[in-house]
Amino acid sequence: MNYLIALFLMITFAKFFGMLAAKISIPEVVGQIIGGVILGPSFLGLIHRQDVVISLAGLGAVILMFIAGLTCDVDRLKKYLVPGVVVALLGVVFPVGSIYLICRYFEVSIIESSFIGIVFAATSVSISVAVLDEMHELKSSAGVTILAAAVADDILSIVLLSVSIPILGIGRGHGNSDALFMIILQVVFFLFLWMCYRIFILLINVLDLNVQKAGTYSFLLCLFLSGTAEMVKLSAVIGAFFAGIIINQTKFKKPLVKNLKGVGGLMAVPIFFVSIGVEMQISGIIRNGLMFVILTVLAVLTKFLGAFIGAKISRIDFANSVEIGAGMISRGEVGIVIAQAGLVSHFISTSYYSTLIAVIVVTTILAPLILKPIVAWKRKRESV
Repeated sequence: MNYLIALFLMITFAKFFGMLAAKISIPEVVGQIIGGVILGPSFLGLIHRQDVVISLAGLGAVILMFIAGLTCDVDRLKKYLVPGVVVALLGVVFPVGSIYLICRYFEVSIIESSFIGIVFAATSVSISVAVLDEMHELKSSAGVTILAAAVADDILSIVLLSVSIPILGIGRGHGNSDALFMIILQVVFFLFLWMCYRIFILLINVLDLNVQKAGTYSFLLCLFLSGTAEMVKLSAVIGAFFAGIIINQTKFKKPLVKNLKGVGGLMAVPIFFVSIGVEMQISGIIRNGLMFVILTVLAVLTKFLGAFIGAKISRIDFANSVEIGAGMISRGEVGIVIAQAGLVSHFISTSYYSTLIAVIVVTTILAPLILKPIVAWKRKRESV
């Protein structure tokens, strides 16, 4: 399809279904994802993953996380960093362990069961950020903890992926690889982030920049760190988030947030949510119906319970712990990336791949539907 028509359709469906969702008190992102499902192979078949315009989806996720870093309360993020890591750890252990066991019950091989568990380790931080921002909850204690936990969760999931591919590859005759070297590179990347922070702050103070020039340099930093993160096999959204944290420390924070929300909300961010829906294939649900249902239930419950227990261990009150549990449910871009890596490395068969993508998309749709009423319940409880 002509990429301009594809772009037109994706933005139109995102805006229409997002508006429709808002009318019936459903988070807009759910409507946008459903718009993608309708446009994709499962229904109209007008947009496919291979279309060039889908590459813009990655940019939408990057902009969304860049804005999250820009608007984040850095002092609160530091305060809730330890609870966030605890939530992330239990939020990884619960899904990986339980999903591995249920896959073995379905007589899936050890290697495939292990990899399917890893697919559901990651949280889609972009989805949670969009919903929390829509509900003005991003700067609350629960919102900041979810943000810290989701970023830590993605890092843990990618490191787990980096370690698992060579280990599982030995069982498949792939031979050993340079996983240790890649993990070292990932550690170096975080040291590099600190250097970028020091250099960028120095340049901002030395150079007499207006908002337009600062915006250009800030976005270039975002693209550079996102690309560098991908080079060391981390998620691009991690680089984008920390680029936002760096710019957060400058005087250009507020005007940049306003400008980026305008640009991102117009095109890139809606395309990102539509692209998640495009991934959905009904064939994956039909082929392995029982497995699809069980994996969906487990994906929701285990992430919720792991995050909730992690929050309680960190002495966070009950209502906020429930919100944190709900905020960690959604999967998305990172889960899809891990599933694709498993398919390419022949750790997941094509029949299970379609089922996994269907589960990821369904949990991504369910998460905002669960999170929104919980936030409303928490606010009502606090106001009493």
